[in-house]
Amino acid sequence: MLKKVLSEIDLYIDTVHVIKIDRAKIKNDILNSFAFSKRLSKNKKDYSYQDFEVPFSKPLERLRDYIRDHFVGDYERTLILKKDWGNIYNPYESSVTRHQVDLVDLRNSPDYTCIYVLDVAKDSCELVIEYNDNRRKNKTLHIALKDNQFIIFPSTQRYFISQNKSKQMNVFLTMAYEYM
Repeated sequence: MLKKVLSEIDLYIDTVHVIKIDRAKIKNDILNSFAFSKRLSKNKKDYSYQDFEVPFSKPLERLRDYIRDHFVGDYERTLILKKDWGNIYNPYESSVTRHQVDLVDLRNSPDYTCIYVLDVAKDSCELVIEYNDNRRKNKTLHIALKDNQFIIFPSTQRYFISQNKSKQMNVFLTMAYEYM
């Protein structure tokens, strides 16, 4: 019997474990952008209003290189960074549900979204990815988030980060990629 896969939703979950990333530096850069309101969008109605600039740093570049090299080594696909940003969720805050594609310009939209967990309180939140399995719509996958973990998934998937149940801020880095 011949099997052809016509469509699949690929999801990659791992931790940075071969090298040490200075997560504190990247986190502090995002907190600085938050403190000085260095937002990607000034429009309060835009999804990216809660996204903050992440300035270049050696730890950030090292992380980007690690994820790119890890992906090409394991899956033989080259990831090209299109953009990145940081998010901070205070206690009892959650993100909006979103995806990373421009529906009127799919050609220039990213292929993959990567959520990297910089600093979260234990058991405080989840990444929730919405999907359908071609029979049932509105299914969700819940992934408990922990420090130094990254999750890569198609940018067409709607997702959100659940309510922060801790008393500390949770900090994330999101990267949008195209692949070759």
